[in-house]
Amino acid sequence: MMIKKVRDLTLISIDKEKVMVVACDGAGGIGKKEGDTFKTDPFYAAKFTARVALMEVICCKAKIVTLTNVVCNEMEPTGSRVIEGITKELEALGLNINVLNGSTEENFKTLSTGIGVTVIGLANTNEIKVNKAKDNDIIISLGLPKLGTEMSSLDYDSEIVNYNQINKLLEMEDVHEIVPVGSKGILYESEKLAENNSLNLILKNNLSIDIRRTAGPASVIIASIDESILHEVSGLGIVNVIGRLNK
Repeated sequence: MMIKKVRDLTLISIDKEKVMVVACDGAGGIGKKEGDTFKTDPFYAAKFTARVALMEVICCKAKIVTLTNVVCNEMEPTGSRVIEGITKELEALGLNINVLNGSTEENFKTLSTGIGVTVIGLANTNEIKVNKAKDNDIIISLGLPKLGTEMSSLDYDSEIVNYNQINKLLEMEDVHEIVPVGSKGILYESEKLAENNSLNLILKNNLSIDIRRTAGPASVIIASIDESILHEVSGLGIVNVIGRLNK
């Protein structure tokens, strides 16, 4: 068994044909408790925390096996809202709630909200889209960077990337790699993608998107694609060309 870490993923080779993919995310101080810094319904904190970990796994073409949540608070009322938020995100991905398991804190009173999510998936070794970018690929972004109050009250936002768009990208042979973008922004993730593939990133001039702005809970993905399919990809939503990869 071989275990390695790539970006925010842990990859575990089960055998020659299958790879286990593990991703996690957490949120603290976001909720309705007296000690929370950002006051909002924990439903949304949980929904978007789950979104981050789910996106990490599905973007490399793995199928979700299970999601575990750790609620560092009581079941009622906080835990119930957390589970509802996670369930809502699972439904958006078309997953059954049976994949969900978790735990709460019933022994001690808590003053702030704490949520942790771990997602496990399985991918075919010969299909996993990790470190598959190619020389002369272009890097595109899909979605707009958003954070906090820009997203917290929304059940659906056409300006952020969604699972349907990602699934369509995964079906395209000339989409070589897909990476969710979170708090570190588009530029950081683009540079890491290039570095992990031993390539250089040449940024496009006069970009119309803020590539340094946080994309919060994965409101954006970047993808390394063959330029020949740019027109097709552009039809999926808000797409910007970020740059090109070269040796």
